[in-house]
Order: sequence, then structure tokens, then C-alpha cells
Amino acid sequence: MTKLLILSSDTGEGHNSAAAAIENAAKSAGFIPSIRKPIEESTKTNCVLASFYNTLLTYGPQWMGWYFRMIDSARPNERDCFYSKVRKYIGRFIDSESPDIVLSVHPMLNHFIQRFIKEERLGIACYTFVTDPFPPFWRGWSSPYVDRYFVATDEALQALTASAIPAWRIERVPMPVRPRFVPATMTAIREFRSTLKLDDASIILINGGARGGGPLLRIYRTVHKVAAGANILIVCGRNRRLRWRIERMHHPRTRTFGFLDDFYRYVAAADIVITKPGALSTYEALACNVPVLLTGLRCLMPQESGLFEAAAHYDFGFAAKTFDELESIISKGANEWTRKLASISQFYKRASADELIEKIQPAHAAP
Repeated sequence: MTKLLILSSDTGEGHNSAAAAIENAAKSAGFIPSIRKPIEESTKTNCVLASFYNTLLTYGPQWMGWYFRMIDSARPNERDCFYSKVRKYIGRFIDSESPDIVLSVHPMLNHFIQRFIKEERLGIACYTFVTDPFPPFWRGWSSPYVDRYFVATDEALQALTASAIPAWRIERVPMPVRPRFVPATMTAIREFRSTLKLDDASIILINGGARGGGPLLRIYRTVHKVAAGANILIVCGRNRRLRWRIERMHHPRTRTFGFLDDFYRYVAAADIVITKPGALSTYEALACNVPVLLTGLRCLMPQESGLFEAAAHYDFGFAAKTFDELESIISKGANEWTRKLASISQFYKRASADELIEKIQPAHAAP
């Protein structure tokens, strides 16, 4: 059987969501998949850098533009001095998995491991799925050591070719979305409302992600001011202080949550999802046929700006750069939000990672 090694990282939960979707499809297709996180598993220095990224994302997202430019300029994932220090680790890492295929879903994991495979002539296919559907991209996505690229949009394909990746090495596939993210039935929504003791008013889901970063408290206050009659659900992730501060307000129609294993139920039951423009959080909402309101408040990370602009261009959701814009969109109400459903069906075609797996299987499937 074909062994598929998926490379991901905890620096951005969307990468792990994509990895999980691919892993599920690979198992169904008869692969032996595994997800590994070499950044976190390798050296203490890499762990510190990953932790710094997550801290910046949670408490200082306004500095992410600076971080993006710094990494794209320094390109530590391409430097010989760093490669020489981790080469022995990479050898042990590859030996521990003995994969037939390596598939990266992270921009910092497309050089060192793939370079080692090529230098040692191990005969392991090296693929990359670009989880950013729209440019601008991290430069780390582009690597001379990757055999084939998979992207979700024509814009992503064009951006890769502009970075000197030959077009013949790039293929379009749907964004891998975990299979439980599907439109909810009316029965499921009624059960969800009953479980959380919600009335029949609109459900607004504010998704703070795994870490509850950004100006979530002010977002909540803005939403509550103009939609006090709605049911407001806030996913605070691991940000316990934020959850505590909101719960202290004792608003009867507000519910707060930490990290959720059944997050798909909350998305599918919502009338609108407010989230930063992360690719997987956006596509998972669209998979549930729920419009999104993408926020670029205080700052807009460069790697998410393309998707932010695409919400208006493809009309699958809303985009707010200011709190006044956020207030205006929420005040329009559910009748206006549902107008986006027709555009969602045009932009997003329901799919899992099956097509990606089909494209990598023919040349490597076990006889």
C-alpha cells in the first residue's frame, strides 16, 4: 500500500484542517497516511520560532505584515547554513516514515526535506498543496525540489507561475475540506438550538480560531450593539481571558466556547460566520452553505488579503476593514445575508480531498 506523509504545522490551524481532510480522503482511497509536524518536532529553536508566530498571531496581528516581509526577505527555509544543521534530523525523520509520497501543506515545509530526498536520490515523490487560495503568497511555497503543485484557484496557479514554477507542474483541485462540514438539515439545526437553549432568532457565529486572536472583544461588542436580538456564539479557542470577560457581561443570548471538537455543527447552524480571512475557516463555512463576513480590522495579513478581496469579487460573503463596516453589514440582517447563497453555489463546488488523492494515486498506487 502507498504510504503518504503529510507535512503540516501548528503555525496556523488551517494547515492542520487541510491535512486532516487529505488524511481522511487518503485512508478511504487505500493509502497509509500520516501527518507529521517537523517544525515542532525538530529543534528547540524551531519550536521557539513557531511559538513566537502563534503569540504574534494572537496578541499582535498588526505586526504580521512586518513578519511576512521579514521571512520573505530572509528566507530561512532556503539557507544552506540552516539546512546543514538539520540534515541529520531529516534523514532520521524520513527513515522513521519511509513514505512513497511526501505532501506539504505549509509554506515553510517545501525545501529542506524535499532537497534531502533529491540529493539522496530516494525516489520519493514530493508534492505540495498550496492552502492559500489567492495571492500574495509566502515565497516559501515556491521550491525547485517539489515535483508537482496543487492549487484551489486559477489565481493561485498564475501566482505560482509568476514565481518561476512551470505551469505544467501545477494542477487545480478543490480546496480539501473536512467531510463533516456540510449543510445542516432543519432537524439538525432545531436540535442544535435546543441543546444550546437558543430561540428562533438569527445565529451569528464569531470564530476566533484556535487561539482567539485579534480584536474579538470589540467585534463582539459591535455585533451585540446592532444585533442584540440575535443569538451570538463566540469561539474563543484557547483564549480563556477573552471568554471570561465576555461571560462576565451576562448577555442572555450570548454563548461562549473554547476549542470545539464539533465545530462543524456550529458553523452549519449559523446564519453568518464572522472570521478572519483564513482559507480553511472560510471554505469550511462555504461548504456548509453559510455566508462569511471576513474581517480585516486593525490589520490585514498579507497572505490573507487576496481571499479578503475575493469575498467581494466573487460575492460569496462580506468584507469589513472597519468597525463601521462591520456594524453596517450586521445591521442588514439575515434576509440580506442569505442573498449570498446563490453566489456561494457558483464559487464553491462541494468537494473533499478526493480529487487531490486521485491525481497523486495513479503513478504511485500499489499494484
